[in-house]
Formats: sequence, structure tokens, C-alpha cells
Amino acid sequence: MIDPVKYKNISSGFGVLLKEQGIRGLFRGWAPTLLGYSAQGACKYGIYEFFKKYYSDIVGPEYAAKYKTLIYLAGSASAEVIADVALCPFEAVKVRVQTQPGFGRGLSDGLPKFVRSEGALG
Repeated sequence: MIDPVKYKNISSGFGVLLKEQGIRGLFRGWAPTLLGYSAQGACKYGIYEFFKKYYSDIVGPEYAAKYKTLIYLAGSASAEVIADVALCPFEAVKVRVQTQPGFGRGLSDGLPKFVRSEGALG
């Protein structure tokens, strides 16, 4: 839980963070963020192309041309679901590292601890 008295707004929050944790506090959780959003982006764009072709093949060339926008929308939505699932474990580790003192220093020690406590499927 964030203390609203301690963290009045974003600028005072940065000041408190810098005072208490130094510059390293600003970068806590950068590895899970980088890897998580990289996995999400790779899935989102790569899998979108797969689903776009898959759905077009299901409906056939005539309907694929006629309903191209809907097929692209369905492909995008399907890819987004998978991409978000790829992101979730990294985000969960990042949040724990940033908000639970002593949980871990980053991804290398936070992810194994997270898997031990939550299981591989969370």
C-alpha cells in the first residue's frame, strides 16, 4: 500500500525515492520490464501475422477480401491475448521487486523466488 502522506505527488515521490534509495532505486525492476515488454512485442507482432493468415485461410479468399478489417481485428485481438500472457510473469516480478522490500534485487533472483512462491503457472 502506498502511503499518501509520504508520496504526495509524482515529483515528491521521485524525491523520496532518490533520498531513500539513491539513483539505483529509480532503476529497480528495469530487467523484467525490458524483457517482459520485449516478449510482449515479439508475440504481438509475430503472432498477429500468424493469426491474420490463419483466419483468412479459414474463411477463404472471397470472405478474406470482403471482411479484411474484421479478420485483421480478430488476428490482432488473438495475438494481444497471447502477448499479454507472455508479459504477465515479468510484470509480476517487477512489481514485487519494487514494492516488497527484500523480495529480490531484480529479475535474476526475483523470478526464481516468484516461481517458488506462486508456482510456474502463477
